[in-house]
Amino acid sequence: MKKQLCQVKLDDFARSFGTTIEDIPHDCREQIAKSDFKYRILAEEERDRVILDVLRRIESDKQIVGIEERRNTWERGWSENLQEFLKSGNNLNKLVPKFFRPNQTIRLNQNYIIPSNPNFELDYFSVFRLWLFRKYLKDFDSIYEFGCGTGFNLAVLAQLYPEKKLYGLDFVPSSVALVNKLGETYNWNISGHLFDMLDPDESFKIDSNSVVFTIATIEQLASNCELFLQFILRRPPELCLQVEPTIELYDENNLIDYLAMEFHRKRGYTENYLTLLRELETQNRVKVLKSKRLFFGSLYHEAYSYIIWKPRKQKT
Repeated sequence: MKKQLCQVKLDDFARSFGTTIEDIPHDCREQIAKSDFKYRILAEEERDRVILDVLRRIESDKQIVGIEERRNTWERGWSENLQEFLKSGNNLNKLVPKFFRPNQTIRLNQNYIIPSNPNFELDYFSVFRLWLFRKYLKDFDSIYEFGCGTGFNLAVLAQLYPEKKLYGLDFVPSSVALVNKLGETYNWNISGHLFDMLDPDESFKIDSNSVVFTIATIEQLASNCELFLQFILRRPPELCLQVEPTIELYDENNLIDYLAMEFHRKRGYTENYLTLLRELETQNRVKVLKSKRLFFGSLYHEAYSYIIWKPRKQKT
């Protein structure tokens, strides 16, 4: 029997992002139209095999985030992207981080799916990122990405908003070198800076009318978020945007979600960030404007929930 194909359509993206169809801009619609978002939901036996594989991976996984040894791993990883970028003649496709793995079973709407498109996850994320950047970053003069990695996201911003000042911050030199190379090669208004979020540099300033964002970065702090949060609150930007795996948004009574929570905890990803923001909100120090789960992710978890918040100005 031929297995039925489904497709993620415009209204599905709007629902996933927590918005309306009318709020999806033209260039996002163009990306959706030119990409293949067809997929099929796994049948029972296939689903059982995937669940068993995920359980085995959780049991055997040895990677622990936030430990000092991981610094060398990130340095090697971003250095590899840098060398590939240079050898390719500065091809921006070489900025794609290696954790986007093609041809994978992925998560959608609390289920496992097999996409027709080997780059389904990257393409879905690209549509989401464009919508997010268009909606939330357009009104600021300066944009700071903490944990910028390859500059993958900053390259998109530089083309969307060439008039804005862009800052890429990361804790390994290869990332800083790559971001600065992007600015030099394409004459973009972008600069890289060495910055450790677990030991924030108090001399680093944030411009007025600025926004701070992270994508898959807070997760790597292993729940040690307080120092970075306090750093931000002492030099408050106008807005903060985080795209991170957010364990508080899972449903522990759903099997697929429960496996993601188990993987999240086995790795040691940050699990208290939204909770910390909510606590700060009760103290009238921040305002959480929105937190939204996309119900979309990779094989092991969902890394694309987003939180929009702003510091409240304190009386002196």
